[in-house]
Amino acid sequence: ETRELLGTFITIKLIDTETKHAKGAIEDAFSEIKRLSLILSRHDPASELAILNTTGTIANASPELVGVVQKALAFCDLTRGAFDVSVLPLLTLFANSFADGGEAPSEKSVDAALEKVGSRFIELNDRTISLAAPGMGLTLDGIAKGYVIDQAAALLRARGLTQVLVEAGGDMALRGMREDGEPWKIGVTHPRALAGYFEVLQTSNDCLATSGDYENAFTPDYSWHHIIDPRLGHSPREVASATVLAPDTTYADALATAAVVMGISESLALFETLPGVQALLINKEMKSFATSG
Repeated sequence: ETRELLGTFITIKLIDTETKHAKGAIEDAFSEIKRLSLILSRHDPASELAILNTTGTIANASPELVGVVQKALAFCDLTRGAFDVSVLPLLTLFANSFADGGEAPSEKSVDAALEKVGSRFIELNDRTISLAAPGMGLTLDGIAKGYVIDQAAALLRARGLTQVLVEAGGDMALRGMREDGEPWKIGVTHPRALAGYFEVLQTSNDCLATSGDYENAFTPDYSWHHIIDPRLGHSPREVASATVLAPDTTYADALATAAVVMGISESLALFETLPGVQALLINKEMKSFATSG
């Protein structure tokens, strides 16, 4: 079943011998996803995240929001600032600029937005989260999907379901095999021939995520897109697509976003040091690079 949540389409596919059990599990999983969306989605004005962005602070934040922000800060440290959930002012600036005049924003406006970006401005004190710089905002788009997938997959696993696929906008958790007993086949979208696949992976019991310049491009040549380097204030110029396999989808989601920002050599060097992490990176010339595994 597929439903629209978290600003994307979420699909749950599972195989079971009892139709009623399977349908009930899917319904419960979507209920959990909806509950988490009301906490983590910036697209919902009533969510905890939206309240934080609007007011600059939130007291008694849910454990889920606190946990995801903590994870985001850890990924920011791990990637030396390439992954930074405080990038929202830049993302908003670019989206508005291209929507209004079809052009990139001025360097002056980029510099002004950069003053509102930085994980050092995110303050966590028990269950109170505050944004220290005026005009700041967080986007969890690069990590929340992965987290929500992990929680839904855990719920299904707790129900005894062993053949499961949970997918949201290219991020997914896989358990067991397909109905025919074969591993799941996952097509990695071709970054330029969007109706075709660049690569097909056969895998089971894996978590993976893909980020790319084609997902939400501001210009036809993909030079400006929704992934912004939070350190420099512009879209990265080297990577067209990054697919990451990791121990959980939250991890894969954040690292795939970071890989587009970091570029190929820095990403591969980092990923080779991380247990259980593998990646397929495709540059703008459609040449692929992969980790040793």
